[in-house]
Amino acid sequence: MVDIREKVEEDRGILKKIQLLIPGYAGYRRREDIRIADNLLRIQLADKLKQARQDVEGCRRVLVENYETKHLEKIGSLSAQFQKIEGDLRHAEQGYSGISPALQIKEEELNKLYEFDYSMVTLIEGIREEVNALKTVVNTQPEKIPENVSKIRQMLDNFDQTFKRRIKFITGTEV
Repeated sequence: MVDIREKVEEDRGILKKIQLLIPGYAGYRRREDIRIADNLLRIQLADKLKQARQDVEGCRRVLVENYETKHLEKIGSLSAQFQKIEGDLRHAEQGYSGISPALQIKEEELNKLYEFDYSMVTLIEGIREEVNALKTVVNTQPEKIPENVSKIRQMLDNFDQTFKRRIKFITGTEV
């Protein structure tokens, strides 16, 4: 995976490069670039969760078509969990990097946030693999659906906890 921070730095236009040379403005420019990279990554993560949720909903449709209603509630509840986490991730606060804001997230803190996001990428990839396994189970071994759903729920909980730790870090309430 490409480090989005490096990509944002590479894509700086001439105006942004000039801004980096202006005393007092360079820090703002760097923080703003990191904030942009952070936002881009969170949107990508939310999109991946959305795709996994759509796959889960596809599993639910297959169950309905096959009159396998026994596990519909579990799958529906799982889809709702995906949707909540996806929304939280997509609409999370960004580090404001104004020149003199009342509350400012420093460059070092933004890098830490980016590291949280990067660790969440790994968790999402695991979730997506498990959703793919669920798709197979729905078609071949529906009796194993509760086991798969439970596994995915646990992985989503881990993702959510990591994301909440990220929020606590932003607000300075992490213990």
